[in-house]
Amino acid sequence: MNTEASTQNPSITYFSIEAALKDPLNVTRLDLHFKDLNKFPEQIFEFPNLEDLILWNNQIEEIPDEISKLKSLKKLDLSGNKIKSVPKSIAELQNLNVLVLSWNELEKLPDSIGELVNLKRLGLNNNKIKRLPDSIGNLKNLQELVLSENEISELPESIGQLENLVKLRAPGNFLAKLPGSICNLKKLEKLEVHENNLAELPENFGELENLQKFRAYKNLLTNLPSSICKLTKLRKLFLYENELQELPENFGNLVELQELDLSFNELSSLPQSISYCKNLKNVVLTKNNFSDDEKRKINEMLRGVSIIWS
Repeated sequence: MNTEASTQNPSITYFSIEAALKDPLNVTRLDLHFKDLNKFPEQIFEFPNLEDLILWNNQIEEIPDEISKLKSLKKLDLSGNKIKSVPKSIAELQNLNVLVLSWNELEKLPDSIGELVNLKRLGLNNNKIKRLPDSIGNLKNLQELVLSENEISELPESIGQLENLVKLRAPGNFLAKLPGSICNLKKLEKLEVHENNLAELPENFGELENLQKFRAYKNLLTNLPSSICKLTKLRKLFLYENELQELPENFGNLVELQELDLSFNELSSLPQSISYCKNLKNVVLTKNNFSDDEKRKINEMLRGVSIIWS
């Protein structure tokens, strides 16, 4: 790649500091992943028009306060480093759309994170975060929030203010419940909360009117709120390895449902209404408490559906 051609092609990606320093004012994209860097390169602050900065899979331990100088930055990817904290000054990156801090050693976020009002994607998976600041709810333009594999025991009520959120991924934490405010996320299409300690879902869960994919397997759920049957756009529902004893009577209202995994629960029957799930293609019912008669009944109700019993 000819890194000297940046004046003709301002979107060129530079893969070395040395090449970028030859034309600093025209550097908009800098990719320094896998460079074995153990600190944030100070030379980066020589690029005032930098928009995309990729530093994943290095050995960086600290984000300097001077990060605030990169006023044009739209994307910052520092995943796969050894970062333990985020400076308050990151809030000054008001053009930032994408912030990825996955696979680091973060235990918390600064309250100032809520000032990144143009943020659309925030990746925080595989850290040691125990709680989110309430200010997270100020990220009104956030569309994707990734919290997988942390140590979070509860989500703040303010999460319900993320009115443009489309994807929320929080598996592999210590969540015992979801805040009721989560049901305010009217644009949410994908919710992943598997491998937590959830014993129940909010009663008004069915208000997530655009939800299409819901993964809550490997939790402690014993039942589902009846309002879940209002999720008429739901296509995939994975609830295996819970403690479910029954499904709501109006389960058949899930008319768009295509894939359903209820294996490894304590079900002994399914509601008659499930026969109205005309788009259902695959159902997994392994390791439940169905009698032979109930299995025959279910096979009859779900003709044409692929059912896995064992």
